Amino acid sequence: MPPVNGKCLPSDCPSTFPLHVAASQECSLLRVRLGSWPRDSGRRRRGRTAMGLGDVLGGAGDLAQMVPLSGVDLSAVSEFANTAMELLPEPLRPLVSVLVDDVMGVVSLRPTSVQIGRLGLIYYLLFTTPGPLSGIIDYYILGPLGKLLQKRWKSEDFIVRDRLGGGNYGTTFEAIMTKKSGESVGAELTPEQKKRRVVLKKVNMDSNEIRGNFLGGGTMARGAGETGQAEAYMYAKIGRNLLVKPWCANYKGVFFAEQSDGGFIAGSQWLVWDFESDATLSDVVEGPLQNFPACVQEFVLRNGANMPQQERDSKVIKRIMKRILTGLKQLHSMGLVHRDIKPANLLVTASGEIKMIDFGAAVDMCTGVNFNPQVGMMDPRYSPPEEVVLPRSFPSVQPPLLAALLSPLVWWIGRPDLFDTYSAGMILVQMAIPELRPMRTQRLFVQELEEYFDDLRKWRAESPRGKTADFSLLDMNNGAGWDLACKLVRRRNGFMR
Repeated sequence: MPPVNGKCLPSDCPSTFPLHVAASQECSLLRVRLGSWPRDSGRRRRGRTAMGLGDVLGGAGDLAQMVPLSGVDLSAVSEFANTAMELLPEPLRPLVSVLVDDVMGVVSLRPTSVQIGRLGLIYYLLFTTPGPLSGIIDYYILGPLGKLLQKRWKSEDFIVRDRLGGGNYGTTFEAIMTKKSGESVGAELTPEQKKRRVVLKKVNMDSNEIRGNFLGGGTMARGAGETGQAEAYMYAKIGRNLLVKPWCANYKGVFFAEQSDGGFIAGSQWLVWDFESDATLSDVVEGPLQNFPACVQEFVLRNGANMPQQERDSKVIKRIMKRILTGLKQLHSMGLVHRDIKPANLLVTASGEIKMIDFGAAVDMCTGVNFNPQVGMMDPRYSPPEEVVLPRSFPSVQPPLLAALLSPLVWWIGRPDLFDTYSAGMILVQMAIPELRPMRTQRLFVQELEEYFDDLRKWRAESPRGKTADFSLLDMNNGAGWDLACKLVRRRNGFMR
């Protein structure tokens, strides 16, 4: 698990390497760092906040006074809108009528200030990142409703088997769901039993009590118990978003053991996921076989048998990076920042999918859950030098309702998503440079990079390790991969960009 406050707690051809193309197509969140790429329109950004919001509930404009655009018959459009509104339920007609008038005012290029303000407010609530209205609905309605409807797991529902891994805040196990009481499991699982496999995470028990209103208190987790509660919250929220859910481990729920039996301790907290794989990107990049990326080629690439070796290697890394960046884009769209993106927290499935796991350090910037601007949770091997997602001068906004309403402004000003994309850049460098794949040399690289102020170009040109490292995969296609790595792994400027 990640350290706290930036300190570690005890406990990586003739072809192309168009990583910048994949990133530009899949991850608009990176554009602010890609100098020559299209940036988010300043006019669009200003439109989010510069709208006149006064009197937004005023009357509608008069269609008769509107001057239509060339070729646009507003009377025909108005007639069509009136016909369509007759199909709506009576209570919705006044609201839709007002919105139609507002849109027609914009189309005619003669909108009133009230119309601009009203449409601006709608845009701010529905279409900014993260969406305030969707965040409020999720926290106050869908979240509590999900708790009422979720399956009530018990320790008797599982048979704990092998230990998969562990950290400062929890230990994960392979288990199977029982079909009947007293079911026994042999050393080798039957095909039917393998279909019932799950992953259980036992949250470590410590002396820190879980505060009653921790999730709604606008503060960060304190101790293993609250970290487990924060992780359960993040996974539950992800599970309610069909666009984000496929990019993360499939979460099934949480329970507290009622008795001490079969590997369970009474009162201990357990999280449950589907068993999708027992291999992480760390296993294949930093593993003892030292044959990455060839060891995952059949899962990630599938049809590269006839390619030259260097081309296969570049395509494997490109596919992995594309999936990491796409997953982060979806995660950030709902206001979540993982804060601990690293190979050990990226699951590699048999179908070649890359799924994010371990959300104990994650922060919900939409509602302020697990957020404290003064401290952060991270792994210094992959985290940016700023160590926190926002400047420490940022206030901690609460309650969640107010935090959600202000979240698009906070996101635009502070760009907390760049915390995760820095980590993704470090993973790219580790995967593409063979000398940096082992854990030990990757740690030394991080120390060296700090001496060069996190400037990859300077590190490559001046450090002894950089001068001798193999950059062939990153240098393909006129250095496209190298250029992307340099734009991801860099310190932020005074504007948090």
